[in-house]
Amino acid sequence: MLQAFADDHWSESDRNLYALYPRFATASNQITNNLQTSTWWMRNGSFLRLKSVELGYSLSPQLLQRLRIKSLRLYASGMNLLTISGFKLWDVEQGGNGFAYPIQKVVNIGAQISIN
Repeated sequence: MLQAFADDHWSESDRNLYALYPRFATASNQITNNLQTSTWWMRNGSFLRLKSVELGYSLSPQLLQRLRIKSLRLYASGMNLLTISGFKLWDVEQGGNGFAYPIQKVVNIGAQISIN
């Protein structure tokens, strides 16, 4: 993230009108320029996220009779599997705190078995 600040900002030597970040001041008498309120920092925070899903399948008792199994259910579940957003710098759900720990994707698989 810090490399993006260094590589893509407006400066006197690189007057890129489409730079990702505005001009930064490093001199002590100009440092207040970095703290000015500006619409530059506003971004579209709309997103669509698949928060959780579980898929399962129960095998028929007739199929399981020979194995002396009463029931068998196979399943897979997941959390935070998909996020659609135009904002790509960090997880959009973190808002303005891009340095926070990212949201985890979790996938579980399992089986529920009942034996006669």
